[in-house]
Amino acid sequence: MLKFIKRLSSVVFFLSLTGCLFDSGTDSVVDGYEVIWIDVHESRSLSKGEELVPAYVFAVGYNKRFIYAKQHPLLPNSPAKIDKTVTNFYIIERTKNDFQDKPKYGPLTKETFDSLCLKFDIKNPEFDMNYPTNLY
Repeated sequence: MLKFIKRLSSVVFFLSLTGCLFDSGTDSVVDGYEVIWIDVHESRSLSKGEELVPAYVFAVGYNKRFIYAKQHPLLPNSPAKIDKTVTNFYIIERTKNDFQDKPKYGPLTKETFDSLCLKFDIKNPEFDMNYPTNLY
């Protein structure tokens, strides 16, 4: 019995250590949409039960029908380096379901984003959730 308790204590100790190895954060947007990051801030993405906009998401806003986001992609072969020379835009039609079952548009250029904003009657989209782009 003493061996069992020692073994169990060792397992619990090592499991508690692994919990310290990973760090993450979540910011709620609306309707179950979240901006999340795991391990490094450069992994910040927009999700709703699945990843909708990959890293690095640096601005998010929404209105009654849509969520919109700005993203700098990560550099190829470097999962923690942001390519600030490229800015992609996304428009996502909001849903109340647990997973995205309505259209997602993106990655878009600024010009295409502005054009779709006119088409979808998104007036003056405000990105009220902003994240730093100078992480390194």
